[in-house]
Amino acid sequence: MCLHNAKALINNESLIYEVIKIKCSHNKIILRAMPKSRKASDWLSMALEDLDDAHEDYNSGRYASSVFHAELSAQKAVKALIAAFGFEAPKTHRPTQVLKSLISGGLIDLPSQLMEKIGILLSYATTLEDQGTTPRYGWETVDRIIKPSEIYSKDIASSLLKNAEKVCEIAREIIGEMDC
Repeated sequence: MCLHNAKALINNESLIYEVIKIKCSHNKIILRAMPKSRKASDWLSMALEDLDDAHEDYNSGRYASSVFHAELSAQKAVKALIAAFGFEAPKTHRPTQVLKSLISGGLIDLPSQLMEKIGILLSYATTLEDQGTTPRYGWETVDRIIKPSEIYSKDIASSLLKNAEKVCEIAREIIGEMDC
């Protein structure tokens, strides 16, 4: 039986290899592996942990906290991409700006299909980054602070949580499709 485009993660002490092609040749299976950055895997793992926390917060009615964890999840998923492209992911709450700079500087050049996915990911992630400190500190006015719990309703949190899910999903896809 011939398998095509199978993907599997094989752990090694210092690297993770992703099997990106399986070809059949005279009833033999030939594997071609591409080394992946361990840091990319770690960033993506942390992004998914934050996404789980966002879901737990949402299900417990803590909508502002859900948005905060969704925002963290998206930031870490973007950092996973930066690391997967071979760059050090900086300590910033605006990793989309870093990724955009790498692209505009010509340091990331992928097939158009993957570049389109990155564009979609950037729009979802930027929406979350734009929440900034609001999920933690609210909005300060002249006479009071509007608490995060007054800003983030169930519907708003649900929408932003879906954005984080999309960012993680697309980041996984892009990392999985690189050099295929």
